[in-house]
Amino acid sequence: MTPRPTALPPRPSRPVAARPAPWHFPAVHRAELANGLTLHTCDRPGQEVLSIEIVVGVPLALEARELEGITGITARALAEGTPALSSLDFIQELEHCGATLGAGAEHAGLRVTLDVPGSLAERALGLVVAALREPLLPHRAIGRLVRSQAAAHRRHLADPERRASLEVHRALFDARDRRSRPALGDAETVLRVDRDAVAAFHARYVRPGATTVVAAGDLARFGVDTMLHRVLGGWEGDPHTPEAPPAPPIPHTPGVVLVDRPGAVQTRLVLGSVALGSADPSWDAMLLGNHCLGGSVNARLDRVLRERKGYTYGFHSRLVGVVDHSLAVVTGAVETSVTGAALTDIEEILRAVAREDLTAGEHGAALAQIVDAAPLRYLVPADVAEEIALLVLDGRDPAVLADVFSHAAAVTVAEASAALRSAFPPRPVATVAVGDAARIEHELRERSDAPVTVLR
Repeated sequence: MTPRPTALPPRPSRPVAARPAPWHFPAVHRAELANGLTLHTCDRPGQEVLSIEIVVGVPLALEARELEGITGITARALAEGTPALSSLDFIQELEHCGATLGAGAEHAGLRVTLDVPGSLAERALGLVVAALREPLLPHRAIGRLVRSQAAAHRRHLADPERRASLEVHRALFDARDRRSRPALGDAETVLRVDRDAVAAFHARYVRPGATTVVAAGDLARFGVDTMLHRVLGGWEGDPHTPEAPPAPPIPHTPGVVLVDRPGAVQTRLVLGSVALGSADPSWDAMLLGNHCLGGSVNARLDRVLRERKGYTYGFHSRLVGVVDHSLAVVTGAVETSVTGAALTDIEEILRAVAREDLTAGEHGAALAQIVDAAPLRYLVPADVAEEIALLVLDGRDPAVLADVFSHAAAVTVAEASAALRSAFPPRPVATVAVGDAARIEHELRERSDAPVTVLR
């Protein structure tokens, strides 16, 4: 006789997922070295790679007008060797360390990025510090960098998105303001740069007193703190920080710029205004509001222009930091025949922002992307070090990172809406269109009260 099966025990109730605990940015520790250099370290236990960001506070406003672009060339020339190592030997030494090196210039300063296995960090950082202290600056290498940077500017003029960005900077800032001109200079100014000019610029501005070094990784395992003091402390130089001249006032003069691209099937649009910078108390609310307007694929601009109207593959809004201010821009490309209709819809979206608050759903989605997803954005040391370096370039104390996400989580719908209105007015100050003037010039003139400038 087959025994009857016993009754199964009752199933346990389904577990309820708890809301994750608030996440805080890893602690950032600050130190000042005797040579004037500032050091920020952030411990990321278990990471094999050490990420180092070196920021030299030499704003582009310090460049001579006739040599604009020299900061970028100086930054890239740091990888061209030292008196003890040729360009090739320098790169091979870095490769033997398993390191990657990047360098460039932004409006706020010069920036060098080094990623290296923690066990070889002292050797690699020693090479970079040697280049910062006394770069080789070979004549042939400087000539190559000059030609490359001049060619890059010409490519940027040919690219609709980059050209629109250049023109919106020119339209929003006074012509005397360095921010109105390309960060890497133009072909005319760059081609004036030679080896002697780079050597003089380096000697005058690249110094420990103007430098901040950020390191993120497993500090204890690789003895990073001691190593940093040993390697960086030997760099001698002027401990003072150079100061840029004050910038001219922001003009706030409305205008439309049309860059003619005969036969273009799309129009690249950029609408922009100058907004408050990241040091302003309303910055977190501005970021939240921007996310709702055009900071994600589910934001208002994409919902209307892409999903509902089918004008574009994507239309976005951004807050771009530019020394003490930010640019609040709305940008995307549309099919040429709907250029005017797209501009009308964009202005209607901005008028709706001015009339009424964001919705609770938009606010919640923005919080999820900015606050709840923060741990994923800072999984690796490179992202942590970059975030700290960007704050340094903005002139902010990285200590604010300790509470940045709790502050963002506390931003209300009303605060985010008000900050969004202040950054993105219903009528942006500058409108730039890169497209076929024969098809869109009349439409731009018909719909604009501001003067229209056509660049052919």
